[in-house]
Amino acid sequence: MKTVLGIQLDKELSEVLGGSRGFISVLKNRGSIPYDECVIFALDRNISLDWLILGRGTKEAGGAAPAPIPAHMVEVPLLDAMDWPKAFEEQSWYVPRQWLDQERLEAGDVIAVRVVGDAMADTLPEGHVVLVNCAQQSADGLYLVRFDDTHAYFRRIQHMVDGSLRMSCDSPGYVAEVVPAADRDRLQIIGYCHSVVRAVR
Repeated sequence: MKTVLGIQLDKELSEVLGGSRGFISVLKNRGSIPYDECVIFALDRNISLDWLILGRGTKEAGGAAPAPIPAHMVEVPLLDAMDWPKAFEEQSWYVPRQWLDQERLEAGDVIAVRVVGDAMADTLPEGHVVLVNCAQQSADGLYLVRFDDTHAYFRRIQHMVDGSLRMSCDSPGYVAEVVPAADRDRLQIIGYCHSVVRAVR
């Protein structure tokens, strides 16, 4: 990150990432990698996460073919909600295998989706990456859905007693929608929104 920004001091990088002046020093002492900040940093500057985190390939996103993925990392497809289910060209996201195991997530069930629009307001800020668990699709909660052949979008799903589904947004400017029981087969529930990658300010 310092190389990209042309800076040398830890305190300068801490300020860029929005943390305290000692933020980077604390991470170094703990031996931790700020994955959330790395993802946002890479997306904002069109930098390859392979290069930024693992030091392989080229700096620019979509550069030369990378080396094999380390055993402790899992490749997750980064998908485009507005052009579902198209993946972002030559882009993937990498998640520590240990974290997936800790969260009881199967690697093959997880996709990463970039948020578009302000329908979910502060919960899912536009441009952030959401990890979606495609294995969980039944309980009430926040889901990635698709109706007929439209693009995919994030909505809170509530199962009603009459068999219908209530879909709502977190932004007060959006009106809740109800999918009648007779039309439920037109709604594709892609998966449960497990987590969103965002910096803590």
